[in-house]
Amino acid sequence: MERRNITLTYGKDRRTYSCPAGFLAGEPLAPRPLAGGRPPREAFADALAHPEGSPPLRDLVRGRRVAVVIADEFRAGLQREILDVLIAEVAAARPSHAALLIATGSHDPSIYARTLVPAARDAAARHGLELLIHVHDCDRSTHHHVGNTPMGTPVDVDEVLLSAEVRIYGHESKHHYMCGYSVIDKLVLPGLAARRTIEANHKRALDPASAGGRSPWHPDPSRKHNPFAEDARDARQISERRVWRDGAIVERPVDTFGLDMISEGGKVGWIAAGRPEAFLPRMPVEVDRVGAFEVQPARYVVLSPGGPPASQTLYSTQNCFDMALLGAIQPGGEALVVAPCDGRPDVPPDVRGLAPDAGSKALFYDGLVRLLHRPFDEAEAWIRDHFELYLWKTHRVLRLLQVDRVKLHLHSELDPALAAAAGFIPVSDPQAWIDERAARDDGLCHVIDNGNRLLVVGKP
Repeated sequence: MERRNITLTYGKDRRTYSCPAGFLAGEPLAPRPLAGGRPPREAFADALAHPEGSPPLRDLVRGRRVAVVIADEFRAGLQREILDVLIAEVAAARPSHAALLIATGSHDPSIYARTLVPAARDAAARHGLELLIHVHDCDRSTHHHVGNTPMGTPVDVDEVLLSAEVRIYGHESKHHYMCGYSVIDKLVLPGLAARRTIEANHKRALDPASAGGRSPWHPDPSRKHNPFAEDARDARQISERRVWRDGAIVERPVDTFGLDMISEGGKVGWIAAGRPEAFLPRMPVEVDRVGAFEVQPARYVVLSPGGPPASQTLYSTQNCFDMALLGAIQPGGEALVVAPCDGRPDVPPDVRGLAPDAGSKALFYDGLVRLLHRPFDEAEAWIRDHFELYLWKTHRVLRLLQVDRVKLHLHSELDPALAAAAGFIPVSDPQAWIDERAARDDGLCHVIDNGNRLLVVGKP
């Protein structure tokens, strides 16, 4: 019988296995190559020269208080290139005051801004700009309450952002496991919000409609409803009608400008600049074009979340369950997840590979271990009553295991006992696992690489 090689990302390496060709439910899935990808500088210059729904950026900035907002280092991307071009544009316009904000959300600012701060200092020096560099901290930064969203989330936002009358967002769009799409809105909530705001918003992730591929920005009416994303959008727009002046919040609309794009391998595909509301309705279609797949769900799935940082922890690997696995697998199916979960060397040994830090481990992993053997309805009620950040991830793994009845097998560098305690079945030999399932002849198998960076939608 003809065999096919299948290659998956495993941390910084690639692992190749094989299976009977007839065992595959279709061609292996991976993000599509960017059509017409361009070097960042070329793409940035073109977009900035043709802003949508806005004057040119330099005209907005000249002589005014400006804040540039970029994502932190939690996900790999073009953050350095984005901050460099935006700092250059701001410097050329000679603002009265300029700040760069690194939107960490609830991430540890000492970890997820460590290379961006020196990069920003270097860019400011090269472009001759006096620049305040501010790394957001959801617990220690000064936040001000600017209102509540229609869903009741209290919107407490970083004072440095609220002090600016021009707010510039540098962002890369992609699919997102609960916001539907990683979108400019997320740079404000959770990016620059206080912990209580983030927690209230993240509780919306318990709603099944808060899922990949759903967004209020989507042009398809059937895919617009997403409580998490709607709440984040409303929070950003509320914050843009408020300014911090002379020790008080003043109702005053600000000017906004976004530079948004899709990137892959250091190249830029779709890109847009200008007022975010002018181009965001096109973003979901462009992201889907690169990374969305519709398939018939199969009994078996073999998948990798991709390389680091996605593959470094069980916490981050979970994202590919929502993004790729749910749409690809039948209820009662079996999945083999191939991810080293080897952690960063600076993380304590009892946390390494499980989560990025002790706090997320205590809620996500420890919560999973504690709730694993409770009935799902009881576990879900407990999570709702005691909700904190990261418990939504626990909720989603429990739903996958108990409601969808999916068996999760894991090939990793984790201690097998740690994996098993959280409901995963340790696998030492992925090739043997594949051969055994193929020999059963009771179903087909999808193969998915870089599952954290694509969206799989199951056909009805």
